[in-house]
Amino acid sequence: MGERRADYNRHRRPNDEYLRRQERQERLRRQPYSQEEWRDNPRSAARAAENRRIYQQKMQQRRRAEKRHRRRSVLLVVFLVLILAGTYAAAKFYVTMDKWQAKAEKPDFVAAAAAPTEIEDEIINVALFGTDEDGFRTDVNMLVSFNTTTKELHLISVPRDTRVTMTPEMIDYLEKNNKYVPDKTGVYGQCKLTELHAYAGKENRNAFSVAMLEEILGVQIDYYVKVNLDAFRQIVDAVGGVDFDVPMDMYWDMSDNGGPVINLKAGMQHLDGAKAEQLVRFRMGYAAKDLKRIEVQQQFMQALLQKICSTDTLLRSINDLIAVALDCTESDITLSEALKYVKYIKDISPARMTMDTIPYLGDPGSYVELDPEGTKELIEQRIYGKEPTEPETQYTEEGQGTNG
Repeated sequence: MGERRADYNRHRRPNDEYLRRQERQERLRRQPYSQEEWRDNPRSAARAAENRRIYQQKMQQRRRAEKRHRRRSVLLVVFLVLILAGTYAAAKFYVTMDKWQAKAEKPDFVAAAAAPTEIEDEIINVALFGTDEDGFRTDVNMLVSFNTTTKELHLISVPRDTRVTMTPEMIDYLEKNNKYVPDKTGVYGQCKLTELHAYAGKENRNAFSVAMLEEILGVQIDYYVKVNLDAFRQIVDAVGGVDFDVPMDMYWDMSDNGGPVINLKAGMQHLDGAKAEQLVRFRMGYAAKDLKRIEVQQQFMQALLQKICSTDTLLRSINDLIAVALDCTESDITLSEALKYVKYIKDISPARMTMDTIPYLGDPGSYVELDPEGTKELIEQRIYGKEPTEPETQYTEEGQGTNG
């Protein structure tokens, strides 16, 4: 009997399919409408359409928001990359500038300097030195003077063989440091300008040369820039070479002294760095030797500056020029000062540029003898804009006029 009762109950127990059917019917019962009625009811259909529209609108807004988010993320990444690249470039530039500034001479010789006048505040005077291979002697000694008001640029050269006498400060410094003081011509401390660089010693070469140019020209020099031959060649190559009219056939074998074999033909031609070096170093074929070489150097310098300052060249070659300037030159100008003067590059024009060599006495031989009065007049005219004065006429008792 008990077995039959258990078997009956087993057959009465609902299975899983039955329970699912019951649950579905209960859900349908609780709904206000059946699925068929929902589809047939206009109000319900409109509500469903509105819900779909709202749902689609929200999905579109979500997609737009995600797209904006992705775009902002991309822009943020690009911005961060640019910041990192800029920071790296700036750091690299400042490190390079630090290395360049570290090359500047640290002299323990300081020449006495007069206080600048009001007009000198408008003038930037830079001593430009061009050295030979070993850097001991200066083949180029030039004052580059720029007037920030008139935008005039004046280049005044002093011949390398100019006879100079060291100032008492220079002699005293050399004696105190047990260094050689030249007296080849019988005058203590006398030598050629180009030799002064070597006698000063490694840490004071530029200081001595700057002080001597100030002594010769009677001006206050703000900075110096020293360029070696390698830098000169690279600068010419960086601007793509220079077109120049070579004044004569040039041949001079300098290989015995470690120099190039100069071999140029006369006439207009395109000079790269190596040929430009031959041009500015040649002097043996000139009757006036170094004086004619200075004239040709000045003419080439004018052509080179004109090429450098052209807009096309600056845009195309600025990176190469900066790299050469930082790698192959030496100067005591600081980064902040250099950036302050960059704005004047666009104002340099050949029409406002002059080039001169200081006056000298007699025919140059082994030494070039300075003309102090002529030099003073040249400086006053070029640097300070003063017109030369006519000599006063003095009258004798007979009424005849003489120039006094």
